[in-house]
Amino acid sequence: MRGILAAAVAAKASIAGALIAVSVTFLTGCGGGDSQERHRVSGRITFAGQPVNFGEVLFTPDAAKGNSGAQGIATITNGRYDTDGSRAPGVASGAVVVRVTALADANGKLLCEHEFSMEVSKGGMALDIDIPAEAGPSNGGKPAKPSETPKLPEI
Repeated sequence: MRGILAAAVAAKASIAGALIAVSVTFLTGCGGGDSQERHRVSGRITFAGQPVNFGEVLFTPDAAKGNSGAQGIATITNGRYDTDGSRAPGVASGAVVVRVTALADANGKLLCEHEFSMEVSKGGMALDIDIPAEAGPSNGGKPAKPSETPKLPEI
């Protein structure tokens, strides 16, 4: 009798252990990361024809045009940016609003902000951004919105 009781207790403990393991797996997920499809966008960035050495480029899905995908952020370094490997890697394809915050120096002094709308291609793309001089200090550094979306090459 004692052997049967010990076997029953061991079986219950085994089942409880399995249930705990399954619960932990469901609660923590299987590897992390979001499942949204992201595409790499990279290129050169200039202000009035001169390289922007510091700042950030933010790609936000344009909800007004029905896009609700992943947002992307890229740091500007030495006149270039790349969404690959950044804190929000890649960008959702489709309509996005691009907001560039260009800094005059590493201390964060604002040079200008520039915003425009565009379409991000599936598979990624190269996008060189030239911020017009009108977006600079004479405009109070406020975002300038160009009348045209730039023509973009695919990568």
